[in-house]
Amino acid sequence: MRTMKWLAVMAYCVVASASQAAGSKKFLTLEDAAVAQAKKWQETGVAKPIMSDDGKILFPYGQYMPTLTCAPLRACDIELEPGEIVTGKPLTGDTVRWKITRAESGSGEKKITHVVVKPIDSNLDTNLIITTDRRTYHVRLYSSANERDYVNRAGFYYPESIVDEWSEAAQQAEQKKADKEKLVVSELPTLSIDKIDFGYKIDGDDARFKPVRVFNDGTRVFLQMPEAMKSDEAPVLLLMDKDDKPLLVNYRVKDGYYIVDKLFDRATLMVGTEGSQSKVTVTWTKTQKKGWLW
Repeated sequence: MRTMKWLAVMAYCVVASASQAAGSKKFLTLEDAAVAQAKKWQETGVAKPIMSDDGKILFPYGQYMPTLTCAPLRACDIELEPGEIVTGKPLTGDTVRWKITRAESGSGEKKITHVVVKPIDSNLDTNLIITTDRRTYHVRLYSSANERDYVNRAGFYYPESIVDEWSEAAQQAEQKKADKEKLVVSELPTLSIDKIDFGYKIDGDDARFKPVRVFNDGTRVFLQMPEAMKSDEAPVLLLMDKDDKPLLVNYRVKDGYYIVDKLFDRATLMVGTEGSQSKVTVTWTKTQKKGWLW
């Protein structure tokens, strides 16, 4: 019996020390701490228990069989994931000296099922199996004679599920970006390939608003702008006549393109005030180049 008590104390110390290690960085919520541990699990394959200020311990599901230390005349509360449903009566190896009851808190999707275990004596050691609609839990139960070892609340966090959610979110973001790019192509004006002219020279060192590509379709000029222009200051567009006199012209912005509804030989994109201006010059060389890429 002394050996079992020593093992239980050691198990509790492991949980406590791991929780303190995980808690060396202060988190606002248990969810933040769980996310931090999930990141470590993704990098190292190891996740540790975490403990809240009120003594609730969250075990990483699927890493090992956790030990829950209870005490006579005390109830240990095992909280399942919100919305998780117990599909059968929890099973324990000792049905005589351990009392198992079920309780619920919350409602709807946030309803939490609680499996409450209570030993009738100290120095008892058994196991508990909980089956749900999502997973199966295996927990070692130990009742300690020392009430200081008693853990009143326990639950789980799910490193693999958290990482899967990140992956799914990343995939959705990539798909959304791809769908947007397809939409951009489909929303551009219908262009006739045989009329497209890419014969433009672009001069200027300010990459913030230097066009990536310039072409015309015989009636309009399209300036494809850098991605950064979505948040940077929009430049002024000046058309230069044969005497180099500037003429302010309006342009339409559509899906990353500046569209000028007329042809021009030379134009200047300008940002800034007099004395601190940045300029980019676009010159039509009138050398016919067909195709979208070149």
